[in-house]
Amino acid sequence: MKSAASWLLSAGLLLGHGASAGGMLVLAHPFPKEASFAPGVLSLICEDAFQQLGLDVEVRIFPPLRGSMEADAGRIDGEVGRARAYADTHPNLVRVDEALLSFRVAAFTRLPGLKIANWDSLKGTPYRVEYRSGYVTFKASLEQVLPLQQISSVVDSQTGLQNVALGQTDIFVDLEEFGQRQLAKLHKRYRDVYNAGLVQDTPVYIYLHKRHAALAPRLAEILATMKSNGAIARHVATMLGEERGAEE
Repeated sequence: MKSAASWLLSAGLLLGHGASAGGMLVLAHPFPKEASFAPGVLSLICEDAFQQLGLDVEVRIFPPLRGSMEADAGRIDGEVGRARAYADTHPNLVRVDEALLSFRVAAFTRLPGLKIANWDSLKGTPYRVEYRSGYVTFKASLEQVLPLQQISSVVDSQTGLQNVALGQTDIFVDLEEFGQRQLAKLHKRYRDVYNAGLVQDTPVYIYLHKRHAALAPRLAEILATMKSNGAIARHVATMLGEERGAEE
């Protein structure tokens, strides 16, 4: 195993070749602008992890396609919040093989007694299902289990949940944290809408441009330690507290 000094030397050499201005690493985050929890908590985790390497990092929100293009081309230093399989189609990026955390995708409905266990729970059903536009993985997963005429998209969680409440669609699929937050706001008006279960529980990872490949093993070790000592759980709790405080 390399010593801390060796890792910092590797980092310094890498930062001298193509890192963002001022020695700050920039990682793209693909979640939409209205999503404050996901980029917020991933920023806290990444800042902590990279600081343990003596490095500064900034997580910036990019449209998903643009983030991919910038990271693939090496104009930024990588991405954060991508799934494990992302590596299969992005050979210029190196995955840090310890997940940051897992994002849960939930199905919200007002159909009595409906229970959802995975995407296949929707297969062959007559349900009309909406998802938040911009999430191509949601769209692709739905298209594998439902005819196109039963699938539609909306711009945000509030609209999706309102459509469910008004009977304009049967199920709305979104990241659980965002859907639950909006559901709490709308609950007095739409008491029949509830979380019917998860269609997906996806670990997300840091991806670094290949010029930073030497950092990946040490970052994986650091993230594993942060999980075991409760640091990641504390960052999640901090961000959830800030979210709730902002809404009160």
